[in-house]
Amino acid sequence: MSLSPTARAPVLSVVLIVRHPQETPDSVLAALASETAGLAEPFQWEVILADGRPTAGALPDTVPDPLLRLLRPGLNMPLLKAEGLARARGQHVAFLEPKAVPVTGWLRAALAALDAHPGAALGGAVTLAPGGAADRAAYAFEYLAFAPARVSQAPPADLPGNNMILPAEALRHHCKDILSSEGLNKPFCQARLKDNGVPVVMIPDMAVQIRTRYNLRSLLASRYRYARCFGGTRAALAAKGKRWTYRLGAPIVPALLLYRHLGASFRAQSVERLGLSGAAALSALCLAWSAGEATGSWFGTGTSCDSLY
Repeated sequence: MSLSPTARAPVLSVVLIVRHPQETPDSVLAALASETAGLAEPFQWEVILADGRPTAGALPDTVPDPLLRLLRPGLNMPLLKAEGLARARGQHVAFLEPKAVPVTGWLRAALAALDAHPGAALGGAVTLAPGGAADRAAYAFEYLAFAPARVSQAPPADLPGNNMILPAEALRHHCKDILSSEGLNKPFCQARLKDNGVPVVMIPDMAVQIRTRYNLRSLLASRYRYARCFGGTRAALAAKGKRWTYRLGAPIVPALLLYRHLGASFRAQSVERLGLSGAAALSALCLAWSAGEATGSWFGTGTSCDSLY
């Protein structure tokens, strides 16, 4: 299905990125399609599926309308986001991933938030479906700050990369160099937007649920690669003096991460608590990330950015 021409640009473009060969966009597309019925203005939004899987499967029977599919095999996640942004017609662009499925009401909450906070960068809550120790550790490391209770009580200054909406023109203007060289690599584009006065607003009702299941070995390997890409990219974009700060400060990163993430997890609500196996997995994850970040800071990204899913 392709985009229907309309008299005016949509308010919101939703860019759904699917990259991992074992992932499919089906659940997210079905969730978005279910929200189309009953919208007062059917052309308020569009969906762009940026599909980077080596072998892209057929679309499911239920898809949102209008939908544009970009087949971009081999591109990593930041580059797929940049491709989606380049084709987006909306005033604001949302970024979703197959691992996190929008809950009922996500779209309505997003559109209402855009009316209330024009020009802001919006983030939503991230919840976790019940899972094993590796799943709890991954959630604690990446998304605990976006748990619904935390978003409501003490909104974080960060955005979840799998549930965020950014003002399109501000993103294209302020992050032009990053988009062209790295793609939409969230930490760096978000920092650039904040430095240029774009406020961050958290919307608790704009929630997604993590459903991905990990084994510990693959989780540690993937986060090592993510961290090396982050560390190498940060060093490449930084001034020379700052680059050496990152390199020489690498030995203290494991302690900082353990203090930050384990401490937060021990203070978490019962539904978010790790347990002993989860705490052990989280400790290993902190160490794997630290090793990747240090390697990237000293030796560059290597091929790690190719594995961003």
